[in-house]
Amino acid sequence: MKTTIVSIIIVIMATLFCLPVFAQTTDAASQHEVEYQEDIKYNDFRFAVGVGYGHRLGANQKTYNYLIDELNKSLRQGFAFDGDVQYFFKEKWGVGLNANLVATTGSVGGYTVKGDSWSPWIRLDERERILYIGPTYVTRSETDKFLLITSLGVGPIFIWDKMFVSSIEANATKTTIGANAALSGEYKMSSNLGLGLKLSCTVGSIGSMKFEGQTIKADERISVSHFMASLFLSFRTW
Repeated sequence: MKTTIVSIIIVIMATLFCLPVFAQTTDAASQHEVEYQEDIKYNDFRFAVGVGYGHRLGANQKTYNYLIDELNKSLRQGFAFDGDVQYFFKEKWGVGLNANLVATTGSVGGYTVKGDSWSPWIRLDERERILYIGPTYVTRSETDKFLLITSLGVGPIFIWDKMFVSSIEANATKTTIGANAALSGEYKMSSNLGLGLKLSCTVGSIGSMKFEGQTIKADERISVSHFMASLFLSFRTW
């Protein structure tokens, strides 16, 4: 009985003696882990350039002029060019700059109605360029082979419209504020290069345009919003 009691006392004393040592060891390990985590810094850059398809959103304004209405329809789709510069200073998010351009061209020809009579045969050509540039908030999620990027930004939209009525040229311009949202998925071809698909949407509208030095107001706001799908090549530093 005495031997059992002595054994229990020895175990208790040994436990009490070892607890501070164990606590110091645990605290040191925890402190080392915290210091190690605090030393992790993300200085990751990503660059991407893409080209694809752009489609105008919103309804066309009805002018009740057949040629102009047909011309507006042909300007609803065109080529899209997209570029991103992004910097990640955290594991999951960062900031960047996006620029995208949608270029459309339309052409029609025929007779138009003017009052109660037919006007002479004319040809209408139009070239429209809509450029968006703005800062973005960016998030990322990745595996060993794939990377998913989302972005959201606000910035200016620049519109240039060049029109030709037969041999007469006219130009219109406008600047407004818009927003852009995008989702990009890419396959990591190597440690730095990626190839992927980007779906994005730029939203904005205008109520007037500056036409040959004069401001022309529209009866209702005109959409300059676009949906874009582009294939891109990216370079990343991580």
